[in-house]
Amino acid sequence: MNHDLADAPAVLSGTWLYAGDTPCAVKIVSHHVLYGTGDHEDPPEIADDQEVECFYIYFSTPAGQPQWVGGGASTSLTEARTIVEQKLGSTLTWHEKDSGTR
Repeated sequence: MNHDLADAPAVLSGTWLYAGDTPCAVKIVSHHVLYGTGDHEDPPEIADDQEVECFYIYFSTPAGQPQWVGGGASTSLTEARTIVEQKLGSTLTWHEKDSGTR
């Protein structure tokens, strides 16, 4: 995952609770390249970069370094949101202005 994308503006953001009590940020950013693994043993659709609208997930942690930790990618905002909700469960609160999906 390209961590330079972590500085991109969020299309969806929220807060989650680390260990149930420490607020941390989560965000989903939009990009135009879904990065492949680069591993020649993977099939081309996994190994190669694809030019397609996609969404990358980033979490912050109490450690703060690095500021953003990659949490996956998806080709739809709805799926990226579902991934975050499954990982974080009830500790997640989406920011009101960002609560819509595509």
